[in-house]
Amino acid sequence: MRTAANVLVGALLIALMSSPCCAYDHYVGGRDGWVLHPRLSYSRWANINRFQVHDNLIFKYEKGNDSVLVVTEPSYSSCNVRNPIASYKDGSTTYRFNHSGPFFFISGAAGHCTQGQKLNVVVMAIRQPPPAPSPHSGGPPGSTSPPPSSSSTSLAASKFSLGVTALLMLGRALLQ
Repeated sequence: MRTAANVLVGALLIALMSSPCCAYDHYVGGRDGWVLHPRLSYSRWANINRFQVHDNLIFKYEKGNDSVLVVTEPSYSSCNVRNPIASYKDGSTTYRFNHSGPFFFISGAAGHCTQGQKLNVVVMAIRQPPPAPSPHSGGPPGSTSPPPSSSSTSLAASKFSLGVTALLMLGRALLQ
């Protein structure tokens, strides 16, 4: 019984530690959705949000009257709706970022892109914690390594805390 419990706890901790943490859903256009004239321009909306790998963009629009096209930068700049990378027409589109870099979206409805219904999003690179400094780093005397970024430190602390909590709960359940 204890061996099975140990295996279960180990598998749970590995799953918690290796899973992507904290992906967010971003509703394009906020309450307005993917419309021709939102209250907040799409460029302003993109500038006040931060996008990470594994986050989702959620486009809400009127099915049959609009669409979302994923396009190249030249097609975004010229509002070219021909040959998109991907095309969505379902009225409720979820687009997941699978890598960092720029992403370009335009409306497929006639004339909408040229009137501003287009979105350029830059997805930030995945941050890796810095390597541990060696005792003899070879840098100038008195130099120090920068501390780990607060986001990577807090992410690691959150995962550790979640893993410990899950371990304690499972242990308590097995002892009863």
